[in-house]
Amino acid sequence: MVSIEYDFVGMKKILLLLVLLSLYACDEVLIEENKRIEVRGSLVFLDDAPVKGVEIFSIGSREARIGSNTDKILGKGHSDENGDFNFNSLDTYSHGLILAVNPLELDHDSRYASLYYYDPTGNHAPLYDLEEISLARRLEFQFNISNTSGVGDTLIYRLQYEQPVQNFVYEDGVFVAQPNEGANFISLREHRPDSDPVSLSLYIMEESEIIFTYGLGENPVEQIVVPVNAVNTSYDFEY
Repeated sequence: MVSIEYDFVGMKKILLLLVLLSLYACDEVLIEENKRIEVRGSLVFLDDAPVKGVEIFSIGSREARIGSNTDKILGKGHSDENGDFNFNSLDTYSHGLILAVNPLELDHDSRYASLYYYDPTGNHAPLYDLEEISLARRLEFQFNISNTSGVGDTLIYRLQYEQPVQNFVYEDGVFVAQPNEGANFISLREHRPDSDPVSLSLYIMEESEIIFTYGLGENPVEQIVVPVNAVNTSYDFEY
């Protein structure tokens, strides 16, 4: 009787293992034989100077982002002294294709933004010419809030800004920029009269802006627009 129970438990473990293996196999990136994809373009700063040494990857994925289990690198290149890149990639018929410029997940250069170009179709183009790409710098911005007047009202505020990440989806032969509003704001927060000063470190796209919306007590809601660039990387809000 004991041996039968042992075999039953062992069989359940084997079946579970087989199920897991089958799920893994179903999510494997399958390569299209005898087919290559050319990926080319050039990277420049916002002032049109070339950006050199940035890595560009082609990756099979079911999502517009690079995951940990379902992705496979199909090709890799980097920008040269003139900012140009050109490489050949394998193709996949089972997954979509991401062309990732300086991705956060792979060989990321923290000085620059990350760009993701995603073609979700199974029939990928033989050539993706990304042409000239403006690659913004990734800036760390310090936003400080403090009650210097001793006012007894509570400050309600919200910050909206542009993260150094851009997403594009392939539609009708071109990559179309996608909104990323959900990840680009700090929702309503309170700063009470007895709260300590707040210092927020934000990673923001170069040459963008922060929209600071706030209300103090019964006063009307107000808004401040703060420019973000290589010179202006901090702001002190005192009330």
